[in-house]
Amino acid sequence: MKITRTRRMTADTWHDQASLMAVGLWVAFTATGFAMFEQNWSTVRADGMAGAFVAVADDVSAALLNPAGLHQVSSRQFAGSYKLLYGGAGVNLHSGSAVFSMPVARLGTMSIGLSETGLAQHSERTMRFSHGLALAEGLAFGYGVSGYNLYQKNIGSGFGFGLDLGMLARVYRVWTVGFSARNINMPRIGLGVEGELPRALAFGIGYSPSPGIHSALDLEKEPSKGTRIRVGQEFRVVRDHLVLRCGVVTQPVSFTFGLRAGVRFASLDYAVGTHPELGLTHNVGIALEF
Repeated sequence: MKITRTRRMTADTWHDQASLMAVGLWVAFTATGFAMFEQNWSTVRADGMAGAFVAVADDVSAALLNPAGLHQVSSRQFAGSYKLLYGGAGVNLHSGSAVFSMPVARLGTMSIGLSETGLAQHSERTMRFSHGLALAEGLAFGYGVSGYNLYQKNIGSGFGFGLDLGMLARVYRVWTVGFSARNINMPRIGLGVEGELPRALAFGIGYSPSPGIHSALDLEKEPSKGTRIRVGQEFRVVRDHLVLRCGVVTQPVSFTFGLRAGVRFASLDYAVGTHPELGLTHNVGIALEF
């Protein structure tokens, strides 16, 4: 009788601790203003422009932000990055990604990518396949299929699948417009509101008066949240060697700065972003073209 009671108390205690840990981790993540898996859709270049990239989307980064832009990628490209979120927040809160894209004859450009965000007790992992192709001159369509894995130590893992769509059009010489819809199939991992994976619609306008200069404005809307505004700028200082970036985003208001240094086929990228209450977020990556 005593043994049974002890085992029951131990099981109940473990269940309570696991539940508290899960709630604590969820609160810690959402307190930063981001939903689950949201950091898995970022790249160093886009981060330097405050994420204003939907209507730019002209390199391998398009695979994560607007797959329609992959049609502009005419060579094999690779981008990898490591991000320390809010200075690690004292628990090594990080995010990493690796994306590879390759043109496939008349089928447009395809890509595959891996992303992970989290800490020792909590990990959000994504595997993604993206495809972009031209529908007509100046008009492109793209889609992305993502597999999600949420892992929490001592609790277990959950899985989900998401579908994204994107459009990109050149409306007048130096002007472009872009649209992306994330997780349109409304995926979820687990029960309750906390299990819903982030859904978002984004519309962007891009202005590029000359090669190497990009100005971008994005409007992003998630269910039950206000519209997030992103404004970004990219300026090529020295062709193939030095590029500067900056931007601002709302909800919460954050400022970003980034740069690229290297040669035409290989470069190092860096981006830093502020937060009104937490530490700086640093993102370092490498980009290759071959």
